[in-house]
Amino acid sequence: MRPQASLPTPLRAALSAALVLAAAGLSSCATSGVNQGDVNLVSLEEEWALGQKLEADIARQVRLVDDRSIVGYVDALGQRIVRQTELGRLPWEFHVVADGEVNAFNIPGGHVYVNTGLIAAAGDVGELAGVLAHEISHGVARHGTEQLTRVYGLNIVAGVLLGNDPQTYERILAQILGTGAIARFSRSAEREADDLGVRFMWEAGYDPNGMVRMFEGLLSRRRGQPSSVDKFFATHPLTEERIRATRAEIAKLPAKSGLISRDAAYQSVRGEVGRYN
Repeated sequence: MRPQASLPTPLRAALSAALVLAAAGLSSCATSGVNQGDVNLVSLEEEWALGQKLEADIARQVRLVDDRSIVGYVDALGQRIVRQTELGRLPWEFHVVADGEVNAFNIPGGHVYVNTGLIAAAGDVGELAGVLAHEISHGVARHGTEQLTRVYGLNIVAGVLLGNDPQTYERILAQILGTGAIARFSRSAEREADDLGVRFMWEAGYDPNGMVRMFEGLLSRRRGQPSSVDKFFATHPLTEERIRATRAEIAKLPAKSGLISRDAAYQSVRGEVGRYN
């Protein structure tokens, strides 16, 4: 069990009722049901408060798409996957960044960002669902706050979350803005996000082979247009072995009819994002 720290009143008040109700039904240990053996000194409540603070500052420094048809489509897709997860009762938000580079990332507290460049690069909704499922899985496994715990230890609670260490918070924000992620995840964290993502896609009714197709497309782009995926590969180590492992994970799933890989509405959204790239 972890020592509990009280959040400052403004951050506590900012949490939605959904978070309070959902967190009440979960253990006070800093686990989401996966990664139970990993050290994480940040509670779910603290993580979602940190996410709100980071999201507000990111919104002031990057260009976000406000087109309802684009953002609404991505949000609906993401929420459908989130509902299959252990943290599905918590509030999640999906953001579309007006950036032609192929990238997507997750920050603590249920925020997932996807670039317009990635939406344009994904050939079908199955591929986009694969990316979102992977990033959602990083959030469900709480890889971001685990990484912060490894780097900052108890200071992450006493300093950043309680507002006593603005310099550390600014370093975290700068890392996100500079690399498009809170940290470079380990190969084991990436593998875990792949495995969880495959399961969440399947449960949500999407063909998990879309994740494999997207990974293959990213490796192909790295060979032909490396600059277009530099930021993605800087924070997401991707290899042929990882693709083989993902295929093997998919092969373990029971047969299921009607899995979605294509969607006419996605092709419309994919066409619309071109003006932002």
